[in-house]
Amino acid sequence: MKTKKRTRTTESGWTGADHLEREESRKHQPTTVQQHRRETLSHGTVQKKEAMRLKLHLTKAQREVDEMKKRLQVWDDQEEERIEKERQRKLQEQPPPPKKRGRKGPETWKLKGAARPAWEVYDFDTRYVDPYIEAHKKAREKACRSRNLLAVYKGRFAQEAPPVARDYLGSLMQLGHLGFEAKKFKTAREAWLECIELEGDDPITTARESLMRMYLDLKRYDGAFRLGERLTDDWSVCIRFSVAVVAAKENKPEAEKYIVRAIQANPFCAYYLAFYDTFNGVMEYTEELEEAEDEPQSSLEEAIEYCCSNHAAMWLDSKANVTLRNILVRAAQGNHSELSPSDLEWNQRLTKIEVESERLAQVAALKAEEDESSNDEQEKDDDSQEDGHSQGDRERREEDSEDGSRDDSQQEDESEDGSEEKEKIDVRMYAGMFRTAMEMLQESGQLGLPLASIKE
Repeated sequence: MKTKKRTRTTESGWTGADHLEREESRKHQPTTVQQHRRETLSHGTVQKKEAMRLKLHLTKAQREVDEMKKRLQVWDDQEEERIEKERQRKLQEQPPPPKKRGRKGPETWKLKGAARPAWEVYDFDTRYVDPYIEAHKKAREKACRSRNLLAVYKGRFAQEAPPVARDYLGSLMQLGHLGFEAKKFKTAREAWLECIELEGDDPITTARESLMRMYLDLKRYDGAFRLGERLTDDWSVCIRFSVAVVAAKENKPEAEKYIVRAIQANPFCAYYLAFYDTFNGVMEYTEELEEAEDEPQSSLEEAIEYCCSNHAAMWLDSKANVTLRNILVRAAQGNHSELSPSDLEWNQRLTKIEVESERLAQVAALKAEEDESSNDEQEKDDDSQEDGHSQGDRERREEDSEDGSRDDSQQEDESEDGSEEKEKIDVRMYAGMFRTAMEMLQESGQLGLPLASIKE
């Protein structure tokens, strides 16, 4: 017997308006589960593509570091020389001729069984050489010659080791930066620490500064302080001032000692941080130093780059800049036992930087003039060679030159519109702004006032 189909009335059931209202509420207020599901099931997003690309680069860099490390641990000069000669020979060789079609000759046949020559079968033939014994002999000779370059040149790896050592340090730096970008902080830390151990007291990479910045970004102040105590001979701004601000922020014993060492390392940075408001109002175009790919070439550039980074905020938030300012004022008044007037001297240092910058600018200008004159001579030689050619060739070359000049003009227009050419840092401009800020401090008397009159 068929049962009667039940129906809902408008009072107890869902109507079309109810469904539309519920759908609208879901659109405007998605739940956390829906958001997670939507992000998980989506494919080909920009974030996922970027994460995959970064993962591939990180894997490639890790594989390259591992291969170079194995190679350096069993370094054989003779083997490496043979490999290099083989590589050069392959580069110089011409491509092989095309293969001939048809049946190959008897010289390519491989005989088997009873057809094999006796010297390939029996050991009594004097021409027979046991490949296993020969390989074992070569392996023993190679083991006697092999050296572990990572252990032999530890601490002076970049100066005395073969040129491949610099490639290994570059691969380690790349692995560290990729690991930091992918938030694989353990990988980045291990790579940069290995760089520091191999370089020793004469570094050529920025592994120390990169590791210190990573510690500060992750707020691992204990690790940053231990790194600074380990690198006592490093007088870079990033190391010395980072250790000083961590010591002041964490209330470490003898925090003033670390601040004094930072002042001795770079007085430009000390003045900038101590009187931050004054310098921040005078210094302009500091973003050019932050965006520059090259490392700072002078102590002034290094100081400005550090003071304009996010690490300078630690000095302001922890009030460590007040302690720094008081120490500078005491030293300027002659009331500090560890700081001498030569440690606070800035005018002569700034003048030397300006003179060196002027000299480098003149050298660059002379080099540009020489390049331009050589180009003019080359053009004259090309014009003199044109006299021996026919009129048709000359017209054809003129058309080509017109097209080339048109292309060059278009490239110049494009470079003027949106060029990405590297511009050299104008150090003299920053030196002039720094001098202006120091003159303002001297005129206001802030460096000579007693401690109670200095505004915190």
